[in-house]
Amino acid sequence: MKVSVVVYCKNNEESLERFHVNLSNTVKMLREDYEIIYINDGSEDNTLLALQVVANHSSHMKYISFTRGFGREGAICAGLEHAKGDVVILMDGSFTHPPNVILEMIDEYKKGSNHVVASKKSENSVLKKAKKGIVEKIIKKFVDPDLFQNESDFRLLSRKVVNAILSMPESNRYSKGMFNWIGYKIKTIEYEVTSRVINKELETKRLDTVKKCIEYILCYNTKPLRLLTKIGLLLIGISLVIFIMMSFKVLFVGIRIPGLYTISNFIMLFGGVQVLMIGVLGEYLGKTYYETKRRPQYIVEASNYDEE
Repeated sequence: MKVSVVVYCKNNEESLERFHVNLSNTVKMLREDYEIIYINDGSEDNTLLALQVVANHSSHMKYISFTRGFGREGAICAGLEHAKGDVVILMDGSFTHPPNVILEMIDEYKKGSNHVVASKKSENSVLKKAKKGIVEKIIKKFVDPDLFQNESDFRLLSRKVVNAILSMPESNRYSKGMFNWIGYKIKTIEYEVTSRVINKELETKRLDTVKKCIEYILCYNTKPLRLLTKIGLLLIGISLVIFIMMSFKVLFVGIRIPGLYTISNFIMLFGGVQVLMIGVLGEYLGKTYYETKRRPQYIVEASNYDEE
C-alpha cells in the first residue's frame, strides 16, 4: 500500500521545516511506501524557497507552487491529480492538523472505511454552541445543508473516492459538497489540538470563513436565485389578497377608490410575474454560467515533478 499526503501551504515559511520533520516521522511509523506532496498556494513569503530546500534532503517529498493564490479548491485538485497512493490524506501545513492523527485515520481505513474525516472536538461552551446553531440556521436558508456536513479539511480518501472526485469535470468546485455528493459513507473521528503555530493564516481564519460563506452563498448554489422565485410568488399572492379585499369592499361596502384599485393591483401582479420569470431564468443561468468558462483550476509556476 502506498500513502500520499497532500499538504496545503499558505505562508508557512517559518514552520515548514519543523512540520515536515514531524510529518515524515509520523508517516514512517506506518511502515508503508509513502509520498508527501506540498501545494504552495501563491504564498507571499519564502515558502517556495523553504520547499525547495526541504526537497533537496527528502526523496519522498514533492512540491507544486502556483503562480498566484488559486485557493484551497485548486490546491486539492492539484494534489488529487498528482497523488499516486492507494490512500490520499488532505491536511494543512500549519500544525492546525496534528500529523499523529494520520495513524488513527489509517487504522480506520484498514477496518474498511473509504472516507475518514478528522475534526476537532466540539467546544463545551453552551453559549458557543447556541451561537453556532443560530449561524447555521441562517446559512442553511441560503445554502444547501449537505454542503456544510463534515466540513473539516483534514480527511483520508481511498483511491475509489479520489477517482470519483477526479471524474467530476466541473470548473466551479466546492470539494466539501462533492465529498458528500459522491455517497461514500464517511467515518468521523475527533482529536484534541495540543499545539498550534499562531501565524497570520490562523489569526484571519474566522474572517476567511465568513468570506467563504458569502462566496458560496452568492456563487456556488442557486438558492438565492430560488429566493427570487419565492419573492415573485409572494408578490402575486399579496396582489391576489388585495384584489379580493378591494373587490369585497366595492361589491358589499360600496367604497370606491378611483384608479388606485386597478393600478396598484396591476403593478404588483405584473411585478411579481416579472420577478418570477427572472427567477426561473436565473435557475438555468446559474447552473450553466460557471461551466462555460472552462478555466483551469490552477497554473503551476514551479515544481520538482519537472525534474523526474
